[in-house]
Amino acid sequence: MLDYALCRRLVRLTAAVGLVAGSYQARAQAPADTAFQRLVRANQFTLTQSGTQFGGPGWEKLQRDIRQSAVVLLGEDHGMAQIPVFAQAVAEVMQPKVYVAEIDRYQAQDLTRLTAQPGLPSAFLRQYPMDLSFYSWAEEFELARSLRARNAAIVGIDQLGFAAVGRTLALMAEQVKSKTTRAYLRQQSAAIQARDRAALVAGNYGGVSINGLRPSLLDSLRSLTRTEPAPVRQMLQDLEASEAIFRTNAAGKPGGHQTRINLMKRNLLQELQPYQPTAQPLPPMLFKFGAYHVGRGRSIWGDIYDVGNLMVNLADVHDQKTLHIFIIGKQGQQVGGQNPEDFSKNAVPYSNAEAPMVQPFMAASAAGAAWQVFDVRPLRRALVRKGLPVASQELQATILGFDYVVIIPETTASRNF
Repeated sequence: MLDYALCRRLVRLTAAVGLVAGSYQARAQAPADTAFQRLVRANQFTLTQSGTQFGGPGWEKLQRDIRQSAVVLLGEDHGMAQIPVFAQAVAEVMQPKVYVAEIDRYQAQDLTRLTAQPGLPSAFLRQYPMDLSFYSWAEEFELARSLRARNAAIVGIDQLGFAAVGRTLALMAEQVKSKTTRAYLRQQSAAIQARDRAALVAGNYGGVSINGLRPSLLDSLRSLTRTEPAPVRQMLQDLEASEAIFRTNAAGKPGGHQTRINLMKRNLLQELQPYQPTAQPLPPMLFKFGAYHVGRGRSIWGDIYDVGNLMVNLADVHDQKTLHIFIIGKQGQQVGGQNPEDFSKNAVPYSNAEAPMVQPFMAASAAGAAWQVFDVRPLRRALVRKGLPVASQELQATILGFDYVVIIPETTASRNF
């Protein structure tokens, strides 16, 4: 799901923007240029929410653009219960055939299977805590279930989830031919799952197994699976590649994030092969990722071009449109921990009022129940064509990367099952 640096963000769930402080916040003050402020106000619209229903001029404007777009990419701040409800409403408008999620391919397979069953995946998550990543939360799981009810394929393109090692070994055990290897995989799966559960309960997210598997274990897995079926060997390759990314980031070494992005883009192209993306138009596709991943152009991470930019290029091949929406809460609660036994420890208060990537939009969002929708494209045109001054690089990345910013005035944390 996330590399180690982002796994630490998952603890605070600020992968998109996060809580920042001190001098970092000082750079996020709204630009003094009055033209900037006028453009923000002139392109601000209200959106009202009532349960799963949305309305108002902001929603009407969004719907028009959603209907005209082959690909809609939602960039979020994770762990807010209102965002998957919004994603369901977007799906009702666009009727996607493909839903691309920030999870791995095996989590997507489990999610597809579990959403077809009645009830909630409580038993699965007791055995494999957080193995569905974000979809281990009730609202996210219900989003996945609603998408499957619309016959949308769920596609996972990420590295293995940070809590997925035990489940991966169990999946390998289901497909190996050797009884000895099957017994070994099951024994290792159970031991790792117990260790990872203890780490999650203790809040020791750096201590989960994916951050550094024993070399002797990997050597044994390579030896035992050398003659096993191709899907088993592929799972081991995916495990090794993911472990290397997590280990690199856990050690504070450079390169892990770029490797992860490259992996996601390769996986996405592989998953799109049945749709022949270069030979025929893209099917309607909905993405939901941390906001850093789905903007157009260069990522705020640096000289990196992420998944969102790849989709712009693929859509351009067929003169199709992509729509990039940044959705984030202003304040309230979000998920801030992954304790599988004491759910009360998982919800934490936050404020994004001074988050650099969205600060002027936060400042323009009046107190009240209505959500605020900002059409960012006039700001982008003014920035690119007229040199509109923008104070921070983070804010500039939002303006260049997204078409809309949606501000939720107050959020609640996503719920565990």
